[in-house]
Amino acid sequence: MQTSIPLRLLEVNSSLIWHWPYLQSVIAVMVRDQFNGLVINQQNLLSLLVSPSIYCQHGRENLLRERQEHLLYLQRLCRYCRASGIGVWLQGEALPRDGKIQEKYPEYALIENISADEIFWKNFYQQDLFEALQQLSGIDGMIVNLPRHQPYKASWVTTIPYLYQTLRSLGKKMVLRDYMEDEAASWQLVNALQVLPPDVRVSIKAVAHGYRPGFVNNPLLTQLEGRVKWIEFDMWGLEYGWTLLPCYLLEEIQGRLSWVESMAGEHLEAITGRLSWEWISNSSLINSVNSVNLHGLAMFGREIFMSEKQAFHCWLTDMLEHKVGTAELNTFHQLYTCSYEWMRKTPYILGHVLHHYSQVPESYAQAVKQLQLHLRHSDDYTMSALFPMDDPDTGREQYQQLLLEKQRAIFLAQDSRNRLHQIIHSIAMSEEKRDLFKRVWERVPYYTEMFNGVARCVAMKMMLDRYGNQSGISLFELTKEINQLRLLAHRISEWLDKEEQQQPHYLAMLFDPARLLSLAESLTAD
Repeated sequence: MQTSIPLRLLEVNSSLIWHWPYLQSVIAVMVRDQFNGLVINQQNLLSLLVSPSIYCQHGRENLLRERQEHLLYLQRLCRYCRASGIGVWLQGEALPRDGKIQEKYPEYALIENISADEIFWKNFYQQDLFEALQQLSGIDGMIVNLPRHQPYKASWVTTIPYLYQTLRSLGKKMVLRDYMEDEAASWQLVNALQVLPPDVRVSIKAVAHGYRPGFVNNPLLTQLEGRVKWIEFDMWGLEYGWTLLPCYLLEEIQGRLSWVESMAGEHLEAITGRLSWEWISNSSLINSVNSVNLHGLAMFGREIFMSEKQAFHCWLTDMLEHKVGTAELNTFHQLYTCSYEWMRKTPYILGHVLHHYSQVPESYAQAVKQLQLHLRHSDDYTMSALFPMDDPDTGREQYQQLLLEKQRAIFLAQDSRNRLHQIIHSIAMSEEKRDLFKRVWERVPYYTEMFNGVARCVAMKMMLDRYGNQSGISLFELTKEINQLRLLAHRISEWLDKEEQQQPHYLAMLFDPARLLSLAESLTAD
């Protein structure tokens, strides 16, 4: 039984990877928390690194300059990381068919059959990418994402081996992962691994369809016997509030790591924590209240069986910049553990996913789709359909459970805000940290109220559609709730306007009032 994980990697998935001062700040955190690997992730990274073909004439000179600048930057990054004992990994899509490829290879648009496409990618890997990677001798290897298969295009089953051969010829490791969030993803990954040698690592998400707190571990982690495994954690929070909302995950992270270690044993080689998301670049996990999760991931990577509260204590000491006593520790720990239960209840209906990447659904159809597709399989909820057809008794019972769940979420939101108010007036901390905690926990009641209104409206509409007069709900009651949703949208809009200069700009995306109004309209129209 291993008590530590050899590779502890931090993934940067943001346009800021090309901003040197930003990466310096990330590496400083890595050194402090003892991460020993940096992942540079950009979907079209392979496209950026290769030279334009001989058929590329328009803008060729600038494309060559862009490529040279990226290679020089990555060479500098490798040298800088090596000085701190940090390895560098590149991550991108295995078959990048983006605009940059079309720009550099105008002839690609003329490819019309599978065999010609396969030849193109064979040459791409063995010639163009090989030449680029020769100039990046400092990298440890490459993590490649499997794209969804496209008709009339070469399959990754026939092309991926060429990429493997290129990497191994240069002495680099290859890690294969999937990033699609559908049922085909695991099947696709397994098929691709069958055509690759045993030394190809496999990187698997801790939770199958995006990191949602409380959801079961990815079943793929127990499969693929004999493969060296990496496990990925989304620390940024695509599915739990984009670093803008509190969500304490230390106990859950430790449980997942302990479970995976017991299943994979010595085949568990690496953990990866995602620091950012490509589509919202200016967000910072490092300076957020959820940095505790990143800190804990690093500590558990070094010592899986470390006490969860001890890891929290270490982070809190760093956060407050002074020695933290037992009373202060317990007060803060209660506040944080409360956020985990709150997040598991707020954007869900009885374990069924109501949110769409942490945002409210923009239509009734989207809400129903989310509720039907994603269910948290756990001891808290039975694996049953929500508001099942032709079963109004069960539907009415579930609706009452929903109301209790939302009452609990409201209580947790109010209680945590009160706790925070007491903390910032009784525990010593800098004005900057006091303002940070205050801003974050002020968002909690608004987020709770938003999803309380959405859950009630969507549930009432589903019951009326499925049970009619047997639902126990009238159209008048639904209309009243929809009007309340519209009023809430206006109130949130006013709050966002008032807080614009104090809050991150992308808060207006997470709390987007237009989505509430769009949902209200669809509930009326459908």
